[in-house]
Amino acid sequence: MVGTSSFVDIPKRLWDQLALYSGIKTNQNWADLTKTQIENLTQQITRCQFEAKGKSTFKEEFVTAGGVDLKEINFKTFESRLHSNLYLIGEVLNIDAVTGGFNFQNAWTGGWIVSESLSSS
Repeated sequence: MVGTSSFVDIPKRLWDQLALYSGIKTNQNWADLTKTQIENLTQQITRCQFEAKGKSTFKEEFVTAGGVDLKEINFKTFESRLHSNLYLIGEVLNIDAVTGGFNFQNAWTGGWIVSESLSSS
């Protein structure tokens, strides 16, 4: 069923909305989708736009999550372990945090460490 299994790793609530806007019922089987529904879903996945209107009462706007796996980063320099001379800091890293506090400090500290690393090489 479309609602229970997406072929991409995204949050279920987002997946359900993409299906809804594509004209697909979440209880529909994948095999029963029409060509138009599949094309609509493809368009939603690749070109959808959402408008943010203020903050929610549940603080759901704090969505810092996901990004580059921390195992791939040398935290002495913030250089990628996979790609030389590629430095990654801030919200591009997979650090879950409430926006405005820890992740800001992480970005500032990471930027400083990168600048120190680059200036000493």
